[in-house]
Amino acid sequence: MAKPKGKRYDWEAIEADYRTGRFSLQQLADKHGPSKTQVARRAREEGWEKDLTRSVQQRTREKLTRRESDLPDTPECEIVERAATENAAVVYGHRATLAHWRGISERFAKRLTEQLDQGYRTAILNGNLVELDLDLEYIGKCINHGTGAVERVIRMERTSYGLDADNGEEEGKTLQELMGELKERENADG
Repeated sequence: MAKPKGKRYDWEAIEADYRTGRFSLQQLADKHGPSKTQVARRAREEGWEKDLTRSVQQRTREKLTRRESDLPDTPECEIVERAATENAAVVYGHRATLAHWRGISERFAKRLTEQLDQGYRTAILNGNLVELDLDLEYIGKCINHGTGAVERVIRMERTSYGLDADNGEEEGKTLQELMGELKERENADG
């Protein structure tokens, strides 16, 4: 984003976002206007530190489990509170998305169960609706895809709700980050 002539950047807001540790230099540049080089130079020159990362993570966990605010009154509180509120909104969004995918997995399992009970499935072949016997290869592929989807949804839900995080490091990841990790695991598994 080019800087309009005569317009100043809100360096106070940029520093506050920088200190949360939530944004890359490119994200800060996109959000506030200066180039990532300008942000990096200013941070280095003024000694900005990403010292609120743990506070933001802790407050995000608190927001996800409690509704009241227990932060002491310090200059960093507003920064931490704003970042934690944004983080909590992202996690709530992840949870809603995962609930949707859980529903899709459940509908898939129900449909497969119906087919197994009937002993056939319907398909369109040469423009005609036909009944096809359920062969073991089809059943195996359906079970593999279905259980794989359920496993991924459960793993992502457990991460989103912090059920498996020992020290909270897993919490607060974006859906995109979680999906990337799962893809890496799948590629590693073959």
